[in-house]
This record gives sequence, C-alpha cells and structure tokens, in this order.
Amino acid sequence: MDRRYLKQQLMDFFNQYQLGINWRLLTLNFEVHSLHKRECLVHQGEYSSKVFFLNKGLLRYYSLSDSGKEYTQTLAKAPRMVGSTRAMVSEQPSLFSIEALEPCLAISFSWKSFYQQMSQDLAFMQAYAKFMESIFISKEMKEHRMASHSATQRYLDFCCDFPELQRSLPQQQIASYIGITPVALSRIRAKLKNTMG
Repeated sequence: MDRRYLKQQLMDFFNQYQLGINWRLLTLNFEVHSLHKRECLVHQGEYSSKVFFLNKGLLRYYSLSDSGKEYTQTLAKAPRMVGSTRAMVSEQPSLFSIEALEPCLAISFSWKSFYQQMSQDLAFMQAYAKFMESIFISKEMKEHRMASHSATQRYLDFCCDFPELQRSLPQQQIASYIGITPVALSRIRAKLKNTMG
C-alpha cells in the first residue's frame, strides 16, 4: 500500500472536522499495521504508547473480566482514530483489547511525538478536539440507550448502526455489546422473526 495514500486518508479524516490544517508540520514517520481477522492491535493489560489511525476495516474494543467473561465495549469502522487513551496518555496498561473483525489496515505514530506536532497547529488541535467530542457524544448515546431502551430496541439500534454485522458477528459479541445474554438475544431474534412474518 502506498504510504502517501495512507497519510492522505489521515489528512482527509481530520480535514472533515476542521479546514486550514498545515499538514507540512506533520513530518513524523509512521508504522503500517496489516491485521488479519481476530488479530489484536492492542492487548488488554499491555502498555501502548501509540496512537493509531484505522485506514481500512472494522475493529472491536473488548475487555475480559477476572472470570474470563468478554464484554464488547465499542465497534470502530474505518476511517477513524483508535487506541487506548489511558495507555498512550497516562502510560498505564490498556483496560481493553482492540481486535480486528475483518482484515484491517492501520498506521501508528508515537503519541507524544504526534501530540507535539499536532499542538504546533491550532487548526489541527481543533480538529482533534472535534473528533474527541464526537467520540464522547457516541459514548453518551450508547450509555443512554443502555439505560433507557429495552433489550429489543437496543438490538434494533445495533442493526441500524451496523447492518453489515447482524449476521456476521458472533451472537455472543452482539449480546455483550448491547448488554444482554446470548440466550436473551436468541429470544429477541426469534420474536422479531415471528413478528415480521
């Protein structure tokens, strides 16, 4: 893959949030990551000082409890920035793993170096702030749905947000994402199938 094209995708992503970014200031080298399905970009409990840009594919953020139960927290579609903010900013172990749900392509930068260059340009910082705002809004919306929507409605929300995944993603992962058991999800699917004829 052409490295200039990969960097251009990153630039296009931030340009949608804020025009006027001086891209000549971003002179960092980046690493290219080609992931197979089920391969992890970040592992729970590990340190990761990198910030990633997902050029292609779909990722799942998930955590494992002490008893080994999986909880799917977030699904991330390209193009977007990904990574563990706790790990890269606070130099703490990541609280989750980031797994490829399909073949993925990503680039990474050292967070400290990326932030240093980004902070030299107000427009770039504003673009990053607007992206982070969009993440917080999405997180708030998911938390609102978890608190106020029925399990059936949360499943329908999932199907609306990720129509390509309702058949390809394992039932356990969908169930954990919407906060129910796989058995409850089976019941919801059967009921919806009967309702729709």
